[in-house]
Amino acid sequence: MKRRDQTWAPGRWLADNLSLTQRAIGFLVLLVLSVGGLLAAAFVVTSSRVFTDDLEQRGQATATGIAKNVKLGVLVRDRLLLEQTLRPYLQDPDVSYISILDPSGQVIASLPETVKEQEIDAIVASTVQQARGSVVLQHAENSAEATDILGAGMHIGAPIWRDLLANDSDDLFDEDLMVDAEPTETAGTTHQELIGVVHLGVTTERVHGSINDLIKQASLYAGVLALLGLVVAAWLLKRWLKPLQMVTSLARRARFGGLQKELDDEITRALLKNSERNSHDELRILQSAFADMIHELRLHYKLQEEQKERLEQMVVERTMELTHAKEEAEAASIAKSRFLASMSHELRTPLNAVIGFSEMLQRDMTVTPEQTKEYLGYICDSGKHLLDIINDILDLSKLEAGRFELQFNDAYLDKIVQEAVSFSQPLMDRKNQKLQINVPPLEITTDPRILKQVIINLVSNAVKFTPAEGSISIEATELGDQFELKVADTGIGMSDQEIELAMQPFAQVSEQMYVQTEGEGTGLGLPLVEHFMLLMKGGMRIESEKGKGTTVTLTVPIHPVQPDVHHPEEDFDYI
Repeated sequence: MKRRDQTWAPGRWLADNLSLTQRAIGFLVLLVLSVGGLLAAAFVVTSSRVFTDDLEQRGQATATGIAKNVKLGVLVRDRLLLEQTLRPYLQDPDVSYISILDPSGQVIASLPETVKEQEIDAIVASTVQQARGSVVLQHAENSAEATDILGAGMHIGAPIWRDLLANDSDDLFDEDLMVDAEPTETAGTTHQELIGVVHLGVTTERVHGSINDLIKQASLYAGVLALLGLVVAAWLLKRWLKPLQMVTSLARRARFGGLQKELDDEITRALLKNSERNSHDELRILQSAFADMIHELRLHYKLQEEQKERLEQMVVERTMELTHAKEEAEAASIAKSRFLASMSHELRTPLNAVIGFSEMLQRDMTVTPEQTKEYLGYICDSGKHLLDIINDILDLSKLEAGRFELQFNDAYLDKIVQEAVSFSQPLMDRKNQKLQINVPPLEITTDPRILKQVIINLVSNAVKFTPAEGSISIEATELGDQFELKVADTGIGMSDQEIELAMQPFAQVSEQMYVQTEGEGTGLGLPLVEHFMLLMKGGMRIESEKGKGTTVTLTVPIHPVQPDVHHPEEDFDYI
């Protein structure tokens, strides 16, 4: 395994720990500070040189002026005259002292008197003689011999000349010529003689103070300019890098938030807006291309999510359909098993009665006419019961196949009710049940056979599930273009779950209920009633309370709209 290099590299550290924007801002900070510092330094150096040159020029001008004004005092060696001449020049704050020297460097006059600059005076005098003109000595720049003698100020030396006029001969005349006398062509050739040296001491404290103030001002200005430049540079940098920052933000949001989440509309609008500003900017071109790519990815991802959701929904729906179909198949299988078990009993009972009483009539020749009539009645009742069962099954099959149609005729509601009640009257008499009928002679348009069958089923259930000494009531009320028929009993009643179960074909509420009521049936009564009500554009409502009884309410149109097509061959006559 290779050993990782642990050497610390500033460039690598900056690249690993700072973003591009931070690195660019840091570079701009260093650049602005460097440029500002260099400009400030250059300004200070230039200004310092200007101040120094100005001080030097003023010092030379002052020394030259002194040299002109002290010629007479030097010639006559009048110390008082010289000091009187020099004293006004000391008013200049930059002049620290003034010395008048002879050519050998000896002091003739000096102000202030406390200044003792003999060694410097000698150096200045010697340098002036060598240069034969004004000189400036500072920090031993002009003389290697004065390295340890010259101070921080300037030492300016100016020669004091005496003009000599001569003709063709070497005779000198008029030695006391005025210092300002100008030679003329008639006077002959002009000669100059060095009679003294002006040593002017100039202090640089005021210049240095000005330079220090200038440094402070330059530093302040440089700082302000650097700050302004930094702000402007940061603003420009932010503006230039804004497309890249937006691309980075968009990529980060797409990475951590996922494309399934809608990205902010503000970012999307900003991307599109910025990408259209400058088509030649590489960052904006990258931004526009990235925005287009994200948009395409979002479209594909959205389409993929929609397909995924659609497939999941299809799977859920298919699973629910299969589950529902399975439950229906299982329920149908259970109902069919119960139906077959019930039918085996329901069919066997009347058939056994028919066969049994028929055999008794055939074999027993001693049967009296009264017994024969009784046996034939049993056979007839059993046949009717068997026919009712078969009719219920056939009606339900035709209803479910959609082939059952009604045949409308005019009839009276009270007559249909009386005919339907007559089928259950014998059983009500045996159970000593009370019957109350309140039905008006309302003329209606209906299928009398089907309506009578509906009432027969309801009254039969009421009689069957009502104990002895109970009561049953049938009541009809006209409600506009409909009539309402109620069949109520004081039977054992049903719960909501039992009502829901009773509305399923071939389903029976419970075995205990039939034990209590000694009832029997196919479990098709209420489902058939519901189907018939739908065909007649009516409705059915069941209200029941456990242990108190049940009320079935039918809502039937008085004059319904009759269908255009009728198939009489599909009718089945009920007895």
